[in-house]
Amino acid sequence: MLEQKLHRQLRHAAVLTACVGAVILLVGLGLAGYLYGIRRQAQRERAIAEAEEYRSRIRKQLQADFKTLAALSAFIGPEEADDLHALASQISQAQNYCDFVNVVYFNRDGRGVICGRDDSVIVDASFDDLSSQGRYSIEQALAGQNFISKLFNSEITQMSVFVYSVPVYSDGELIGALAASDHIEIFSDILSGNTVLGGRGYIHMINSQGQFLIRSPHTVVREELPSIFDGPYLSQSSRTQVQEALDNQQQLFSTFRYEGHEYPFLLEPVGINNWYLFCVSTGSGEAAYMERTMSVIQAMLAAVALLLIFFMIYGYRLLHSSNQKLLQLAYRDSLTGAENMVRFTQRLISSLEEGRGCVAALNLRQFPFLTELFGRKRTEQLLCRIKEILDEHVQDNEFFCRDTEDRFYLFLRQTDPDIIRARLKSLSADIEQYPMGSSTDYRLAVYCGVTIADEGADARQESEAMLTRIHFALDKAQGGHSSTIWFFDTELHKQEELENYIESHMQNALAKEEFKLYLQPKIRLEDGKLYGAEALVRWQTGDGRTVYPNQFIPLFERNGFCVELDLYMVEQACRHLRAWMDRGLSPVPISVNQSKLLFFQADYVSRLTQLLETYQISPTLIILEILEGLALENVEELNAKISQLQAIGFRVSLDDFGSGYSSLNTVGKLQIDEIKLDRAFLLDAADRKGRVRLIMEETVRMAQRLGISTVAEGVETPEDEQLVRSIGCDVGQGYLYSRPLAAGDFDERYMAGS
Repeated sequence: MLEQKLHRQLRHAAVLTACVGAVILLVGLGLAGYLYGIRRQAQRERAIAEAEEYRSRIRKQLQADFKTLAALSAFIGPEEADDLHALASQISQAQNYCDFVNVVYFNRDGRGVICGRDDSVIVDASFDDLSSQGRYSIEQALAGQNFISKLFNSEITQMSVFVYSVPVYSDGELIGALAASDHIEIFSDILSGNTVLGGRGYIHMINSQGQFLIRSPHTVVREELPSIFDGPYLSQSSRTQVQEALDNQQQLFSTFRYEGHEYPFLLEPVGINNWYLFCVSTGSGEAAYMERTMSVIQAMLAAVALLLIFFMIYGYRLLHSSNQKLLQLAYRDSLTGAENMVRFTQRLISSLEEGRGCVAALNLRQFPFLTELFGRKRTEQLLCRIKEILDEHVQDNEFFCRDTEDRFYLFLRQTDPDIIRARLKSLSADIEQYPMGSSTDYRLAVYCGVTIADEGADARQESEAMLTRIHFALDKAQGGHSSTIWFFDTELHKQEELENYIESHMQNALAKEEFKLYLQPKIRLEDGKLYGAEALVRWQTGDGRTVYPNQFIPLFERNGFCVELDLYMVEQACRHLRAWMDRGLSPVPISVNQSKLLFFQADYVSRLTQLLETYQISPTLIILEILEGLALENVEELNAKISQLQAIGFRVSLDDFGSGYSSLNTVGKLQIDEIKLDRAFLLDAADRKGRVRLIMEETVRMAQRLGISTVAEGVETPEDEQLVRSIGCDVGQGYLYSRPLAAGDFDERYMAGS
């Protein structure tokens, strides 16, 4: 009830604060944002329109100058071009009617005249008499192009000039180039008017480095700076944006600050020589209006701030008065007074950030039984005593909590398993000493699971991982009659995860035919030809992962899934035999392993027969391999089943002979058709004249007398092959011939020519 009341009070205060503050803030911010957005958009649109107009005027000025040059070039013919003195006189006269600084003409052979505004004339001039920009402009015109040069300092006028150049044609043939230089100030009249942005703005012309080419006399920045980047007026972000726009010939709308005021500006490419218009809006009338508007908005925001402060103080006083009770409810176990799991998790993250340690989980053997036997009051007293014992055992920077029922979690600043084990043994011993009752000698047992923090792991992720791992460790510790301590084993857990994956996916994998048929050849030792093949299984999951037989076969034998898998492999073998015959290939027998669980199923034989009928396969092409362990239980029952299979036409092979406990006497009693000598024989027969060799020889000799064919497994070297051939084995199988191959690869290698 107390917690609910506190939450209700805090909720009312929070809702009231949030509602009032949100309404005022939203209205104020919305209005400010709306007005500011309208203003910025209007400024942008007007600046773009204005800049476009002035850019158009500049282009018209340039076009007019080009037309003037073109008109001059029309009066130059081959005769004038050859008589440079006469041509110089004509150009000087024409120059009196135009405002060019210099006018230059050059023939294609590099001879020309240079006429200045001061009536200076150079006849029979060469390219060396020109500046580099002038020379380049003439070259472009001689190449047939109209051209405008970059700005450069004139040696004559000591001012920045640029050059126009046009090709000169006579009867369609290029005979020379005409060029004229002019000051950049020709555009000053265009840009220096006081009507920019309706009298509330001005325009500069700058180059791609931000340097001023033409300055407007109406600028708000009084200092004469070399470029727009000089001075603290552009913010760092604006500098970056401006530089990118200059580098990429892009339009940009941004702002700069000067003497406490913000001024929007537009950067507009002229499209010639990397020149830009720098259009600034001073907005004199608009600024005052916006300042008044912003003052109102600021007053509204101040009122919001005062309200928020008031309610924050009010909420703080409520929180302060109930803080201890809230903490008790949020972070403490109501029975024992120990911290709860929420607080433990928080402290665990902080502690792992400071360094490594371990988490131990404790609970009692048969705790529900203790409650039933001794009563709830006594077990609650036991839990409180455990809390006291934990208090006595924890050291600095260590802590614990009670979670549910009898489960406690403990963080220790230890990573040495021996030290951890010793401390937990001491703790468990103290708990075991607690007397449950005067009339009983019942002894408590404590189960402890432990996990140690990984080195270098992220604290939050590692805390979650440790609290997950500790459950597996505690689960392993439970079940015994005495106190047990179990450390989390990563490799064992991975194995358990793999087994869980296998069991949860095996049915689906069988349905999707993820179990693939692999074949290992069996070679006749007499002539080295293919005798048959053994069917082996590989699990290839849908995501490309491979699960190996030693990972799933033992588990399938324990859970009984080997029955379905073995029959599946028989069907895969039958299907492959059918494919061979359909392709006109001569099939060879395929051996298939059969588990004990399947072999003694009541419908085993009928299911095999049904597969033969389905695929129209002769039973002589299937060899059923059984393990020698089957022969140790009931030879008569086993022989009866073998006889039933042989009557149909199947052959039965005893696999892995020599790896277990079967004897020659047992083999003599079995009605098998084939015996496979385990590789252990070859491994132990390094001494070719030793006892193992004699045993192998006797086994093979006995099998021959009984009419049983022999297969030697594990033939990996030529020496192994020589040995098994010398003792009379019929067939060899092993890596000397081939590793197990996917069915398709086996066909390409061994069946292509059959």
